[in-house]
Amino acid sequence: MEFSEALSFLIGNFPQYQKIGIEGYKPYPQRMLSLAAWLGNPQDRYPCIHIAGTNGKGSVSHMLAAIMQAAGLSTGLYTSPHLTDFRERIKVNGKMISQAEVIDFLERFSRERMGELGEELPSFFDMTTAMAFHHFALQKTDIAIVETGLGGRLDSTNIITPPSVLLSVITNIGLDHCDLLGDTIAKIASEKAGIIKPGVPVVVGEYDPEALPVIAARAVRLKAPLFRAFEGSYPSYDIEGDTLYQQKNLKTALCAVDVLKETNPGLSSRLTPQAIATGLEHFESVTGLRGRWERLSLFPAVIADTSHNAHGMKYLKEQLAKERYQRLYIVLGVVRGKDLESITSLLPQDAYYYFTQAHIPRALPFTELAAWCRRAGLKGEEVPTVEEAYQKACAAASAQDLILVGGSTFTVADLLENFFCKGKN
Repeated sequence: MEFSEALSFLIGNFPQYQKIGIEGYKPYPQRMLSLAAWLGNPQDRYPCIHIAGTNGKGSVSHMLAAIMQAAGLSTGLYTSPHLTDFRERIKVNGKMISQAEVIDFLERFSRERMGELGEELPSFFDMTTAMAFHHFALQKTDIAIVETGLGGRLDSTNIITPPSVLLSVITNIGLDHCDLLGDTIAKIASEKAGIIKPGVPVVVGEYDPEALPVIAARAVRLKAPLFRAFEGSYPSYDIEGDTLYQQKNLKTALCAVDVLKETNPGLSSRLTPQAIATGLEHFESVTGLRGRWERLSLFPAVIADTSHNAHGMKYLKEQLAKERYQRLYIVLGVVRGKDLESITSLLPQDAYYYFTQAHIPRALPFTELAAWCRRAGLKGEEVPTVEEAYQKACAAASAQDLILVGGSTFTVADLLENFFCKGKN
């Protein structure tokens, strides 16, 4: 099996929520537990930090991974979705899992498990989570940073249990994936608080008056010490991708480090001020994080950002206000199921838009997006692909203008894949 064949096998046989939507969502319990047991429960062989949240969980995960790497710890990092290479999801010390290991894992599954499971196959996310846990065990990682995929309580990653879990982190709560997690902040907070474990400390990144009581109640019930990053005062660091929302993520990461030092004496001596500063200084390049207010070009300025809900768009709007440009062009593509009313209310009225869609089945058709946005007073044109939309924006923009590409992870992924990842291995 070649690597391309392995990916086709994975995508073709295991439903993927990120691509097809709710049909690909399979809450974890039996399938994931069975998959882990088949592998000998590799998730129990190393300590973990478990991270959930509506936004920011990817950035906080990468910040913590960079700090652990700088501290000399062999660090596993599991995040999703990927942008241009499936293997971005699974890394140790910033290095992606090898193509050979992906092939070996899938061939072994096909040989040993596929036939006996019948229609009860794991989801795509179950498979990648199991692959990550297995890879970290093979690599003998000292610690793993594990980001939830969707929600928390029923997420595939939530099979990790004490004493493996050193710390739980909930970055923030916003209205997203309401069809699966609930239609109120309190309901979504309850789902994400499902990662809190008995006696395991939990860090809350941002304050929300509806979410915090729900999270705090579960923490009290499970005797899990609760730490509020938003109340703390932390040193200022010059970080890569320094934006308004990264500063909130930074506070969350620093609070997490403080808690780890306080509750794990073995880590305290490793997590020195120098290790923290070194890890944060270039955390994006060290870990390979992309698409978070990523400046891709200067004249004209081209920025890619994966914000895809109202909570993220609020910070994006504030960040845009800090930029200087003559005219703003926005390449916008979203996925189905988003609250377009709340998103469009936060988008700049004075920009010119290219309404488009990414190359995935879950993408909202560009004609529907355009119709909705025009009713909201946004001006622009319909373009069927991200590639064509970006080319049109480049042709229209002068050297003093700004082109912003976003609306979903997949819009940014199409941009990077077609224009900014040439020659990639």
